[in-house]
Amino acid sequence: MNVTKDPLADKSLREIVERAEAVQRFVVEAVGAGRSLYDIERGVLDQVLLMGRRAIDAALQLQGDGDMGPIQPTADGGELRRSGQAAPRRLRTIFGEHEFRQYDYSRGAHRAIELRPIDARLGLSPRIGSYLLEEFTQLFCVETAFGLAAGNFATVFRQEVPVDTLEAISRRMGAAAKTYADEMPLPPAAAEGELLVATMDGKGVPLIQEHAAPVKAFETRRLRPGNRRMATLGGVYSVDRHERTPEDIVAALFRDEPPAESCRRPEPRGKHLTVHFPEIYDDGEEQVTSTGAIEGACRHLVKDRMERSGMRWTLDGAKAVLNLRAVIASGHWDEFQVARRNQEVEKFHRHRTALHDYQPLVTL
Repeated sequence: MNVTKDPLADKSLREIVERAEAVQRFVVEAVGAGRSLYDIERGVLDQVLLMGRRAIDAALQLQGDGDMGPIQPTADGGELRRSGQAAPRRLRTIFGEHEFRQYDYSRGAHRAIELRPIDARLGLSPRIGSYLLEEFTQLFCVETAFGLAAGNFATVFRQEVPVDTLEAISRRMGAAAKTYADEMPLPPAAAEGELLVATMDGKGVPLIQEHAAPVKAFETRRLRPGNRRMATLGGVYSVDRHERTPEDIVAALFRDEPPAESCRRPEPRGKHLTVHFPEIYDDGEEQVTSTGAIEGACRHLVKDRMERSGMRWTLDGAKAVLNLRAVIASGHWDEFQVARRNQEVEKFHRHRTALHDYQPLVTL
C-alpha cells in the first residue's frame, strides 16, 4: 500500500497511533491506581471515540480533493465543469464533527451541483449527519421522548444533537420506512406454513388539536372525542400446525425444563403487520393508510412510546415514529437501513460511475 504524502493526512494518521498509545497508557495507569471497572470502561470508551474521530479525519483526508479535471463527461452525453476552488464540506459522524474540502461539478456557473466526487465515492448523505449517526440516534428516539433520547445519546457518544434535528431525522427516516414496508416482496409460496393467521388490535394516539381534527374517529357517537385517534394494527402470517393433547398443554404450563424438540411451537413465517390511521380524502371516502410493517403487541408498539405523560403528536410525527418502531419490531431494521442508503445513493449520486478512474491518496 502506498500513501501519497499529504500534510493533513499524515497528521491524522499519526494521531490515530497516538490515540491507540493513549488507550494503552490509560489502562496501565488505571490498573496501577486501583480504579474501578466502571471508570476503566468509561475511560476506554472515551479514548476509543477520540481515536475514531481521528480515524475518520484520516479517511476523509486520504480521499483527496475530488479533482477529476476541468471537464467531466456524463453518461447522457453532457459535460460537467469543475468549480473554481475546493469548497469546505462539513460532516458529523458518531465520533464527532469533521470537515474536508472537495471540488464539485455542475453544468456551468450558477447551475445546480450534480457531482461531489468525495461525497459520491463515500456514499455520503446530502445532509451533514452521516447515515450511521442518523441510524444510531433513531435507535434512541424510538424508545423514549426526543429530549431524553438526545441526553442519552450525549451520555454514550459525548456529543449533543439538537432535538429538532432528531425530529427531522425521524420524519425523514419514517417516510422511508413506510416506502420500504409497502415495497416488501411477498414470501415464496414454498416457504409458507400450513395455516394463515390474521390479527388486529388498536390503541389511541394523542394528537395536537389541529392535526386531530382532519382524522376521523372510528366511534360514531363520541360525546367527548378529544384529540385521541385510533392507530389500528393488523397483520397476517402463516404457521405450521401445532397439535397438542390436553396433557401436553398442562405439562407445558407447569414444567420447568424446556420442551422436547417435537413439542416446540412452530415459528411464524412471512409475518407482515401494519399500523393505520383513518383519514378523510377529498372525495369524502374514509380510508386507512398504512404506516409500516410491525410485530408485537399494541401496548408495546404504540402505547409505550406514544402515550407517555404530556405527549401530543403531530400526525406526521406519530406516523414516522410508528413506522420506525414497526421496522425494528419486524426484525427488518438492518435490511431497511441498507435499502435506505442504496435508494439515496441512486438519487443523489447518479454520476458516481464517473469515479472509476479517480485516484485517492492511497493506492493498493
